[in-house]
Amino acid sequence: MDGTTVTLDDYLDRPLSPPDPAALTAVEGGEADAAGVLGLDEMDRLTDPAPLPVETGWWRLSDGTQQVAARTPMPDVTGSMVDWWFDWHPREAIRYRIWHPSAHKDNALEVPAAPGAKPFWGAVHHPVEDIGTGVVRARIAFLAPSAYGFSTDTLGDPNVATIVGGYVGDDTRRAWHSIMTHVFLQEDEGLVLRSRFWLGARVIPMLPGPLARPIGRVASLPAVRRRTLPHDLAPSLAHHCVEEYSNLAALLPELHARFA
Repeated sequence: MDGTTVTLDDYLDRPLSPPDPAALTAVEGGEADAAGVLGLDEMDRLTDPAPLPVETGWWRLSDGTQQVAARTPMPDVTGSMVDWWFDWHPREAIRYRIWHPSAHKDNALEVPAAPGAKPFWGAVHHPVEDIGTGVVRARIAFLAPSAYGFSTDTLGDPNVATIVGGYVGDDTRRAWHSIMTHVFLQEDEGLVLRSRFWLGARVIPMLPGPLARPIGRVASLPAVRRRTLPHDLAPSLAHHCVEEYSNLAALLPELHARFA
């Protein structure tokens, strides 16, 4: 404990910073144009500053997966602030809760087994949250970008301030199920964030390999995915992502100045 808990309590009463109205309109306008769907083999496109066909939206796909895209301006944020945040906030539950007080309930951290180029590479977070589909006890394994779909770790790319992402699972159901990434692109004044979630795209039970593979194949069938993933998961997650990262854009410069 570092003595900041009482001070951080004050943040729980702050209203969320208003999200970009255009992003909310895109999320609430129904399923986005199919041209915006991004395959896992196209992940590198997120590091190109050129506009994508759809920057914010969501989809329910024929293979039973769902996909979410969100673009969030973060004009006063730096890549080093983001790297600090993803190492700092899971170390005490209240730090996670102030990010989105109404949705974020709790968090715990498994620290990396060995240091990496980024402090959160190799870490596992155990967030508890409700984005509108019920309370979920999630598990997120944060990895180097090249470990989950990018061609490189982009450490030398001048367009990319940092990338945060990896595999997402469910601690209650004891299974991995999705891939997420947050690409923070460098702009003249701060950053712009591209978030992308491939929901249900990597279903692997948290079991030994010989057991996990056949169960994972069955769980990845389109009909099973559609029954397993909440029908409103994609639109709910898109709305939550826009809210939480808009709020983080407002909070992070202040938090970094006070506690880094």
